[in-house]
Amino acid sequence: MLRLRMTRSIALLGAILTVGSCSSGGGGGAPAPSSPEAAVEAFMNAVRANSLVGMADLWGSDRGRVKNYMNPDEVERRLTVMRIYLENEEYEILAPGAQLGMDEKQRVVRVQLTRMGCRPVVPFTLTRFGNGWLVSNVDLAAAGNPARACPDG
Repeated sequence: MLRLRMTRSIALLGAILTVGSCSSGGGGGAPAPSSPEAAVEAFMNAVRANSLVGMADLWGSDRGRVKNYMNPDEVERRLTVMRIYLENEEYEILAPGAQLGMDEKQRVVRVQLTRMGCRPVVPFTLTRFGNGWLVSNVDLAAAGNPARACPDG
């Protein structure tokens, strides 16, 4: 009788730990990266790999990953546009600057893309989620039109 109770307790503890680890990660997937820069780097690597799934794991808000609460078709459309605008030959995460208007739950990371001779600087806004960070907004207008040469001047 004692052995049966212990087995049930261990099974229940295992189930609780499994559910707890899933909820802290935002509904499946790996935990969010531990720094804003790490989240941007992972996002840009997913762009380079043409991985919408990888990008979706890193895009979200304080509610978690958008793939867990947004229509899947809408997620795919938006990420496809982001991927096209962020395609690059190389990128560099610039030194952190002043974070005006930001608190401990949001950060801005600036990324300089190199694409077709252009070097636009694109601000990424990141939001704290759990113990990590997710990309919550990318200023695609700053990236410029990916189908055109650099603007004059």
